[in-house]
Amino acid sequence: MHYAALIIISLLSTVSASYQNPLIYEHPFAGTKGAKRESSSYKFKWPIHKVAIIGAGGGGLVAYREFKRMGYQVRIFERDSVPGGNWHYTDEVPQNAPVPNLDPSEADFRPHIPPSDVLLPYEENFVGIEPGKVLNARREHRAPKPIWHSLTSTAPKQNQELRELPWPDHIPLTLTQNHLQRYVRTFASLHEINSNDNSPNTSYNTRVERVNKRFDVDGREVGWTLTLRKFIETGLTSYKIQWWTEDFDAIVVASGRFSAPNLPRIPGLSQWAQLYPKLISHSRQYRRPEEFANQTVLVVGGSVSGTEIAEDISGKAKKVFLSVRPHEDSVFRETRNMYLSRVPNNVSIVPEIQFFHPLPIRPTDSSSGIQSGEIELINGTLLRGFDKVIFATGFRYAFPFLPQYHDVSLRPNETIPSASGRPQPLVTDGTHIRSLHLDLFYIEEPTIGFINMNLGIESFMYSEFAASAIAKVWAGQAKLPSTKQMWELHWKRVRDAGGAYGGQFMYLGSVKEAAMVRYIVGWLNEDAVKYGGHQIDGPSENRHQVFLVWVVAQFPDYNVKSNQSAFSVSGGSFGLDVEEQRRLVETWTAGRDDW
Repeated sequence: MHYAALIIISLLSTVSASYQNPLIYEHPFAGTKGAKRESSSYKFKWPIHKVAIIGAGGGGLVAYREFKRMGYQVRIFERDSVPGGNWHYTDEVPQNAPVPNLDPSEADFRPHIPPSDVLLPYEENFVGIEPGKVLNARREHRAPKPIWHSLTSTAPKQNQELRELPWPDHIPLTLTQNHLQRYVRTFASLHEINSNDNSPNTSYNTRVERVNKRFDVDGREVGWTLTLRKFIETGLTSYKIQWWTEDFDAIVVASGRFSAPNLPRIPGLSQWAQLYPKLISHSRQYRRPEEFANQTVLVVGGSVSGTEIAEDISGKAKKVFLSVRPHEDSVFRETRNMYLSRVPNNVSIVPEIQFFHPLPIRPTDSSSGIQSGEIELINGTLLRGFDKVIFATGFRYAFPFLPQYHDVSLRPNETIPSASGRPQPLVTDGTHIRSLHLDLFYIEEPTIGFINMNLGIESFMYSEFAASAIAKVWAGQAKLPSTKQMWELHWKRVRDAGGAYGGQFMYLGSVKEAAMVRYIVGWLNEDAVKYGGHQIDGPSENRHQVFLVWVVAQFPDYNVKSNQSAFSVSGGSFGLDVEEQRRLVETWTAGRDDW
């Protein structure tokens, strides 16, 4: 009775001021007040009426709704057979992650461009193919998603909700992957763009291979041309591939952040993966614990995926080790401790791996796999006897359809010299995205917009404000600063980050996310008064208190006060003052994408 009353008190207590009073807003990266915003604005090179959306996950579907609502012509392209993005679970697993990592421009997939001497549309038919090869061709095209059967949401349902489609009351706070899969498809059906709606505005099983600048007969830039590839399974032993192009005025990239796997450069790992590729895997391939029954398994990575997979397989495996690297940042160190607080006692937590000792090139008994191999930790400890190794070490940013905006030659503190005339890239080493204004618009070409590319955000909620911003700007109902001013703001952000890009450059977390949403709401509503268009409302406030209750329930053995022991359940908010509540929420959102 006391606990139930506590929850009610928490839900009704004073809410966070994070989103309040959107009329008073600051630029989230520059600290400039809305009233002092720049007087000059960016002038688009061509009018924007026709928009392509790449990806039919939650962000892409929300973008479709916003653009259709505002009268654009919209086409959405999805490489998978159904909408849902990462929440389309199947038992089919992705291909082995490459070791070492590929160049980001092909880390997600290698684009398949039709022969240069053929006219488009063009079709190739493949008949008499082994069934396994047909399945592999489909798998390479659609890319099975990196979620496992028992996966649950990383936030309560109120924080994984689109305002247009509230969750029913009977659905539990913690959502399963099946709940989320059906939810996203329900949203698609609501807007008549599910895969079975046969909408002319959607193209499923269609991968965007290339996005190229389009020019008119006088050589002036007028938009973008997409080269598209569709996979059609025509039988058990046959399939066909169709290529064609379509022209658009602007592109929304909503292809997600979880497609290009990251494996750390640990000496000796490449040899292990080359000799025993089926025994070295990435977390995106994990599905069920039964495949690890009675085995000794090493899981590498102490963030969400690593700790949850270790927990999931601990009931089936003979022994589980979890390798965790240290983190110097205090917020992320707290986050790591929060995750580790719920790792079962039968999982052995060990330090970071220093190197994999060489395996015999021609082992006398290959049936033993990697069991004879030795793994040395940074403290000098040697481990051996593993049956399998799972790397839960995250993902990199990659946009294979935009290779012209990738440049792996640049280091984190390097940029393209302005005198070269070359555009600043979007992607270098894959740890971050560069050259974006508000993490939404590519400064070099603001007719390319991005949805849900930040770390540490509530993706369903955030996508609604991001999509509104892009749609209103392209419609002329909100203004961007001039190119010069966008770059000035961007370089200030880089300086504030220590003068270099890095893995946390795209991180927002609860505090900056709230500042960003507040800024977007204030900016769009202020410009709507000047240039026309509808007003938008900020997000619901009770989400914060529900989130606090949920985090406490998920981590009963973690205490933000001591950073190690159990929560106190006295007082209106679990014994936490306002600052400790903020730290708790920030701690959970901080490192969900870090390993």
